Amino acid sequence: MSKVRLGSYGAFWLAVHVVCALVFLASCGDSDSSNNAEPQFGSFDVPVVQDSIDSPAVDTLGQNNPRDTLKTSDSLFHETTHLDSLKGKDTSEVVIQDTSVKKDPTLMENITVTGTFGYGILDSRSTVAVQALDETFAPNGYAFSAVVNAGTYTAANVSFRPPYARAIVLGNVTDLVHGGTITPKDTLYALVGLQGNAGVANINVLTFLKSVYMQNLLKVPGNTEALASDAASTAVWNMFGFDAAELGSVDSITSFAAGEAGAALLAVTVMMQALENDSVANLWKVAADFADGGWDDPVARAKIADWALGMDVEDGFDRIHGNVQKLGLGVVPEFEKYIRMFYMSELGIQACNEANAGKIAFSTNPSSKYYASAYTDVSVTKVRFICDSRDVAWREATDREKDTYEMGAGSNGEIRQGLIEAGNLYRYGSGSWRAVTSAKDIDAYFVDKSNITTFIDIKEVYESIKDDERVIFLLRHGERDKDATSKNSGLTKAGIDSAKSMGAKLTKFDEPMRLGASEFYRAQQTVIAIAQGRGQDTTVTDTFPELNDDWYMIDRELVNRAESDAGGGWEATSYYTYTGRYSGDTAKIQAYYNLEERSAELIEILLDKYENEPDRFIMLSSHDKLMVPFVAYCSKLRINMNIKNGGTWINYLAGIAIIWDKSGNRRYVAFKGLKSAFFQGW
Repeated sequence: MSKVRLGSYGAFWLAVHVVCALVFLASCGDSDSSNNAEPQFGSFDVPVVQDSIDSPAVDTLGQNNPRDTLKTSDSLFHETTHLDSLKGKDTSEVVIQDTSVKKDPTLMENITVTGTFGYGILDSRSTVAVQALDETFAPNGYAFSAVVNAGTYTAANVSFRPPYARAIVLGNVTDLVHGGTITPKDTLYALVGLQGNAGVANINVLTFLKSVYMQNLLKVPGNTEALASDAASTAVWNMFGFDAAELGSVDSITSFAAGEAGAALLAVTVMMQALENDSVANLWKVAADFADGGWDDPVARAKIADWALGMDVEDGFDRIHGNVQKLGLGVVPEFEKYIRMFYMSELGIQACNEANAGKIAFSTNPSSKYYASAYTDVSVTKVRFICDSRDVAWREATDREKDTYEMGAGSNGEIRQGLIEAGNLYRYGSGSWRAVTSAKDIDAYFVDKSNITTFIDIKEVYESIKDDERVIFLLRHGERDKDATSKNSGLTKAGIDSAKSMGAKLTKFDEPMRLGASEFYRAQQTVIAIAQGRGQDTTVTDTFPELNDDWYMIDRELVNRAESDAGGGWEATSYYTYTGRYSGDTAKIQAYYNLEERSAELIEILLDKYENEPDRFIMLSSHDKLMVPFVAYCSKLRINMNIKNGGTWINYLAGIAIIWDKSGNRRYVAFKGLKSAFFQGW
């Protein structure tokens, strides 16, 4: 095979790829340099490899290098940086000045370079070449094409000065994760090592990563090729937490079927393919980070580990196993155990086995999307994983499993909130915790817990809302004239002014209030005036027929009969709310719904409406014949608005705040927008 000088590259395919695409990870000079050198990773303070195994330098090489001595270019870590864009840039912060007298390596001629290639598996149309490099590991202008045959290549008559040559491959890759093919972002390569008068370079993900680090080791005087190769190989295994002594040199792996080392190669290949298009965790970003011998990006590591855990719990490895099997390379090795080894170490999750069946786990890695500082911490996620006793494998825990995990025994009939989903309730009986599914029972629990006894000024309630909480203020509209009872009648001037004044007190938080009301004009006028007082947009986004004054009424004609029987509308509502008269199967006039069930239903409607909306503050306006039963229910009748038993009717701008957080905790607070929460008369 003839040597081709790239200075006459017009007819040779390699010029396009080598000069343009194959700049990845190569060395470069200053952007103003006249020699127009190829881009590089930048210079590093790389340790000198010593022959003595007792040397501290050997102990730290590629494993625990002090971060304060390893410098790299910030430009390599920009999410949008493509390596071609690094042309002409000075990527070094530390330039190693070699003042020693060097003897040029002997030019080796007529060398035959062979090896295997694969990333996933590159297709049969892939092209391979051997590229000669200068002492900075930049291309020196000479390249030698290779003959490709079934995943192997041979390049004859290669000339280079050891160790300055690398084998490069261009081609599409089988996507082992998703199926189909991948077009790699940049060229894959491996440094060529001499074995007698022959050159060898197996090109895969591991040798690529090894070569990235090794070429920086070899720039340091005193680092020999053999020792640098061993150190870089060990560093590659260490970056994934694998046992380098057990797996041996990465250079010797020729295929996925090559025993434990082949299984580990397949595992790393799969993990690197998983996030091929990710801006942080793809192979090329990982390689850039590893150029100093350490993979120090916790976000990239956690992303890959999160993906691996997610695939494991969804049985996704079976699909990958099938994709590898289609390659026809023989028995697919047990690659899964190496992926599990990585994600378990990275996320702080133990192996799932018979000894810890039933155990629930979460990630202790702050960079993980499954992170929790403690079991009940849901600030990042509510996802937890359980070691399934049947399959002896991790899977996502159900609500009941994670909510009652280690809850312990309770007393019969006792209700507790879930440990993770605080909005879920569980009742103890017959030796176990069972989910409470009735909206009435769920809401009754939070009503009990809220323990409302009186009205609190709305400003105090508003300013008490925590950062992780949201609130619905449901109140009676502002002042109206005594006879202004139609759907289209509005507020008095005093009613508008008092609503504005109340709104002016609610300005601690910058977030606007979302506005909603019943279908009545005076209710909509009320929230508009509140918004004006706050100085915010006055659009009424939501209109609720459920907030009309007939929410608790089954039938208007029956309600009229009840009001006639009781002596008035307020009187009938008072009897219904506080005594149950006019409600239930035994009532002589069954005009109203069950108070508890109907109140819980309204709460569920409102929470469902706003559960997935972004607004933290919602202001809704309704009417007295809804608000009296609702406030009475939320206070367990402790607030007395029963005008038939010494109570006082609800005032304008008074109501209930429904407050909840992302974990499902819920609380109710009765509030007043005026000086008194009780009606003062017409």
